[in-house]
Amino acid sequence: MDFSWSLVLFFIAAPVLTLQLSLPTDQTYYAGVAEFIPPPGAGQPKVKDGLKRIKSVIESNSTDGLDILVFPEYVLNDYSTLTYVPEPALNITPCDVPDYDFFLSELSCAARSRQLYLVIHVKEKVFCADNPLPVGHCNASGINTYSTSVVFDRQGRVISRYRKSNLFRYEWYTVNVLPQSQLGVFSTDFGVTFGHFIGVDFLFWQPAQALVKQLGITDLINPTHWFNELPFLTAVQLQEGWAFANDVNLLAADASSPSSQNSGSGIYAGRSGRLAAVICEEPTTQLLTARVPKRAYRDSYQMVTTIQPAFVPQLQTPRLTKLDLQRDYNVDIFKTQLLEADFTSVNETLCYDSHFCCHFQAKRAPVASSASTHTAYRYRLAAYSGSQATLQRIETAELKVCAVLACSNGQLYSCGRIFPENVSVANKYYFSALKVSGKFAHAPRRLIIPTSVDGAMLPLPVHMYEWQIDERNKITTVSISLRSPKLDLLTFGIWANYFIEKVSQHNLDPIWPPTQPVSSAATSLSGFQLITALLLLVSFKKIK
Repeated sequence: MDFSWSLVLFFIAAPVLTLQLSLPTDQTYYAGVAEFIPPPGAGQPKVKDGLKRIKSVIESNSTDGLDILVFPEYVLNDYSTLTYVPEPALNITPCDVPDYDFFLSELSCAARSRQLYLVIHVKEKVFCADNPLPVGHCNASGINTYSTSVVFDRQGRVISRYRKSNLFRYEWYTVNVLPQSQLGVFSTDFGVTFGHFIGVDFLFWQPAQALVKQLGITDLINPTHWFNELPFLTAVQLQEGWAFANDVNLLAADASSPSSQNSGSGIYAGRSGRLAAVICEEPTTQLLTARVPKRAYRDSYQMVTTIQPAFVPQLQTPRLTKLDLQRDYNVDIFKTQLLEADFTSVNETLCYDSHFCCHFQAKRAPVASSASTHTAYRYRLAAYSGSQATLQRIETAELKVCAVLACSNGQLYSCGRIFPENVSVANKYYFSALKVSGKFAHAPRRLIIPTSVDGAMLPLPVHMYEWQIDERNKITTVSISLRSPKLDLLTFGIWANYFIEKVSQHNLDPIWPPTQPVSSAATSLSGFQLITALLLLVSFKKIK
């Protein structure tokens, strides 16, 4: 892949830079996240390139006065260059201790030189003898491998280490997980305590939701290598929705490899929305910075106001077409209703089953300059409630969804797909009004998220929609509605995760149901015949 290695530095929602570091009494802290192009290749050349470019960001003038800086997942070493990470309780500064890998020492020195907190992701190796684990939790080599986030303080000391709990697909072949999920937490000299987790940990109760609900953490960090998926799990869409639903500050740094489905970083202030965010269709390294209001001062802090331009219907609007995208195949088991191509008004209730229904109200107006030579998205109403779904095909999930989805044609399989770059796409209509609502059962572990995304792969800013929640008799009535007209919607609705508890069986031998002992006569059967006999026996027992 031909990457451009140029560094693009820009700033959003940040005041004039100063070397003054934030204090515990300040209403804000100054945060940065790096959307970062992963280094190519493997081994030492990969580490050398990644380290060089990471340091170029850290040591640039653009980090003056920065309190904390976050880099993405999988942009430094790999499994041929594993590193030891010191125990945080020992307060070791790798910059002063040459026992650790060169790149870890260099990053420690860079954090100390720039006087900032640094969050970096590494592939870590651990001697099982140094970290006693239950039987069966150590590799035959005696060394376990972890996907790990390391936090350096302003003096370059390792003050926190978190080992990823929920692995993404092929990670299961090379990465270990601890028997019990960690909750990574660290405190800073500017009065903020952070929780941190990695990648797809986002989608699970442990550790992401546990940090918020069990520990009350209000500022979260997510280094990620996110694989964008329509219609509900594109990077900025999920990041902003998650921060909004939990009303927490979130710093999310993503790898930038759009042709491999990776891009989308941001800084978010809970219900106040995004302070800075980007999603790209070309590989780009860029530093996003923002003054983040501390939760204790949120009510009194005056957010920067921006003047919103008047809505003007446009035939064509920006589209991201070079960003490769996964499709959520859960959509194929949703209850859906295709709307007419030229619909202007909808008032429908769609039920997945007798217990879960979604209500949809919509009005559309034509764009005056629309032409028949252009292609336009079709729309479907969608409802779902059940535990047959998955989270990006990495784990089963219990979800409840009410949403309006864009589809490239009238068939269900086209929902969650976009038109390619060579297709001329038009906004023949715009939504003048849109409201989606549903009733969600109470549960001790759940998260209900506003979900939206447009053709630029960005969610609607918080000022563009109204989110209402009404709690009564163990039922939560939720609605999301447009505050202003909108073109080019791809998704708009409500996405709820009910966080099932399940022991993962990834890449393990399947668990066969118990059967009666096989008679000696069966021992002469072939392996295939033996398995067939066992399956027939199990089926017979079920029929009985």
